[in-house]
Amino acid sequence: MPRISIEKKNGNLIIKLVYKYCTIQHNTTHAQGLTFRAFIQNTGICKMPKRKTAVPGGDAGSSIINKEEKTVKNKVIQSKYFSMKAENSHKLTKKFFDQTGEDLAKSLLGKKLVRMHEGERMSGIIVETEAYLGLVDKAAHSYNGKRSNKTEAMFMEPGTAYVYYIYGVYCCMNISCQGEGCAVLLRAVEPLEGKEKMNLLRWKNTNNETNVSTDKDKPPVAKVPKKLTKKEKDLSNGPSKMCQALDITKPELNKVDLTDSDKLWLEDGDPISDSKIVVSKRINIGYAEDWVDKLLRFYILNNDFVSVRDKPAEKILVDIK
Repeated sequence: MPRISIEKKNGNLIIKLVYKYCTIQHNTTHAQGLTFRAFIQNTGICKMPKRKTAVPGGDAGSSIINKEEKTVKNKVIQSKYFSMKAENSHKLTKKFFDQTGEDLAKSLLGKKLVRMHEGERMSGIIVETEAYLGLVDKAAHSYNGKRSNKTEAMFMEPGTAYVYYIYGVYCCMNISCQGEGCAVLLRAVEPLEGKEKMNLLRWKNTNNETNVSTDKDKPPVAKVPKKLTKKEKDLSNGPSKMCQALDITKPELNKVDLTDSDKLWLEDGDPISDSKIVVSKRINIGYAEDWVDKLLRFYILNNDFVSVRDKPAEKILVDIK
């Protein structure tokens, strides 16, 4: 339900309405109270009670919204009168992302990836990552100082989204970190909020086979197999599946600052102890020569949403415990 708080400060009323992920704040005098009241009524977020006669000497903000408040699901609030901002005290900051690739890859496990899509919040817990160590890493797109429009996000400030196409069709998402050209690939998340929406986005092309786009100005369209299972774990147990389910695309989200975006960001979550983090080789980097065997993939032990399990590595972890 919406929450409204009213306080008096320096002769003005400070009125806040908090609804889902939005906070609307209005500084007003008694005479402007009707403007705020009319705005609340017009948003459709809740019904306002009939105005009561003001008590002499009383506070103009003493009227309280009744218990018959009516919420409107996924309503996007817009107003030329009031400021509006996404508000989340647990949003991860620049300081968090300013770590080495290996440290960030492990620290990201258990954190929440949040996507705001058409006014609806979706999220998932990060359960699998891979670290790419920049100029010296033969598996990294930035290896040997390769810097182009495609890889530019890898050289930007820590906490920048690097979204790119693989096979000219699907998207994958990395996050830049400490070190030149270094980034962490998000390989899988466990769906948390907005599962129905994620399901629709993930399987929206299930029954359509279309050719890959040749127009460089438009995102390509994947050629989808006719038969696909719809198990929940298949929503996001892979880097491209995750991007499909959360509608993370290069045109919209590449180079986005994840600490200052209202479309895509990360929030804090439960810490994952080292005893539950499996350390393994990265996936599909056969071209990386001596870097193929580097142990730079990390995932949460016994999580069903991990893309590829490494049972020998899991056994080592269990034996150590």
